[in-house]
Amino acid sequence: MPSPHRPGDGSLPVLPPGFAVGVDADGLGLTRAPGARDCATAAADVGRLAGLGVTSARVALSWPRLQPSGAGPLEETEARHVDLLLDALAAAGIRPSVTLHDGVLPEPLQADGGWLNRATADRLADLAALAGERWGDRVEHWVPVDQPARLLVEGHMTGRAAPGLSLAFDALPVAHHLLLAHGRAVLALRATARGRSPVAPPGRGAADPLADPATAADPLADPLVDPLADPLADPLVDGAVTGPSIGCANHHAPMWPASEDVADVAATKLHDALWNALFLEPMLLGRYPVDLQPLLEGVVRDGDLATIRQPLDFYGVTYDSPLKIGIAGEESEVPFERCELLGYPETDAGTPVVPDALREWLIMFRARYRAALPPLQVTLAPAPYVEPATPADAGTPGTTTLAPDGPDGPDGSDGSDGSDGSDGSDGSDGSDLPVDPRTSRLEGHLRAVATAVQRGVDVRALHVGPLLDQAAASATDAGPAGALAPVGLLAVDPVDGARTPRPAYHWLAAVVGAQTRSLG
Repeated sequence: MPSPHRPGDGSLPVLPPGFAVGVDADGLGLTRAPGARDCATAAADVGRLAGLGVTSARVALSWPRLQPSGAGPLEETEARHVDLLLDALAAAGIRPSVTLHDGVLPEPLQADGGWLNRATADRLADLAALAGERWGDRVEHWVPVDQPARLLVEGHMTGRAAPGLSLAFDALPVAHHLLLAHGRAVLALRATARGRSPVAPPGRGAADPLADPATAADPLADPLVDPLADPLADPLVDGAVTGPSIGCANHHAPMWPASEDVADVAATKLHDALWNALFLEPMLLGRYPVDLQPLLEGVVRDGDLATIRQPLDFYGVTYDSPLKIGIAGEESEVPFERCELLGYPETDAGTPVVPDALREWLIMFRARYRAALPPLQVTLAPAPYVEPATPADAGTPGTTTLAPDGPDGPDGSDGSDGSDGSDGSDGSDGSDLPVDPRTSRLEGHLRAVATAVQRGVDVRALHVGPLLDQAAASATDAGPAGALAPVGLLAVDPVDGARTPRPAYHWLAAVVGAQTRSLG
């Protein structure tokens, strides 16, 4: 039976010209020992990443490892690990998109109030300056803070995620301090980092981001501002002016009320403001959502919003699924609750799989904000599926051995020029690969984004993955806390750390390979 997201003939999706597919590369080099990493294993992981044919990878720095005290110089052992990883990615022709803060603070900063403390924003700016100075010439794109809405709502309002605080609306200062950290980190990176920075084409950069989005000129309606006109152009870079490319990575979700009852609709509107607008509007428009402004008056100081509203080279959208929201019971500390969304396939963590909602949300997002939006990069959130892997050596590309001073080969490869026909896939065109739930989810969202691009949404890239299984944060990740959640394109054996390609790995390699061949 064909996948619900795959045509009856089983053909692979056709990617738009100039569209990049990237992979979340967190955890490269992890071994079976908790938290342990190995240079040779990291090099082998980069080889497997390169075997997919992708040219972009998201990498998150570990703030607690780089600055255990939350201040001062970088810890040299961890910084050297980052050096080696970035060098290996560069040798493999993969452009890194680096996240400074993934939600985990150094313990001393957390003990000092964490994101409730305004001074934490300054500490992230300090880290940004050090990172930009050391790695700015090797990093293609920077993201100061990853998924701040999730960190606020789940980590500080409801306590569903780390750091596990249930502060309800008393947590709103966290939002402002995260935004302030974003703005100050952008300024620090622009002052210290080197690299290539996108330049707005004529007609886009001159638009006033504070103009009414409904009446502002639509940059995508101008044929001279077609980011996809040249299929051989770098889809993630508009120009070659020296300077860093900096964006954000905000988690967004369509909000569906549990019913048409006025209370459910009001609860949904409030959750939408917190999840979708609270971080977006200060970044792009320099203002807080109207409904939330009164709750932030005692936190915002003169000049803060100007600091937050820094020009962005791209806007990152992380997507998981729609959220069904209803009014909460009287005993709840917040007036909304998430309800079960029925009638859709689910991941093994119970998350609904609704690719069409991503497509419609992107189209709505473009229509609502228009000229205020820089080009988009979309990340599909990880999803656990317990499934058998393919044989351990099937389709696994050649890897490198990472010596202390870098890859063995001058280009970071294993010496293969591809003349053996290997491209990271199993030699097929992908149409006969098994349609497992992980691949079906991946394909559905890739097609959804491609359709949105065809409808005029300026999406430059879709990042998927992660490449490797990741440590589960909780039992909701389909495994006990600390265990490996089966979210990767490669399965990681919990005993010996061996990597085994899953069917989705081979499928993605076939899709990227088909795009590469079509471009000659």
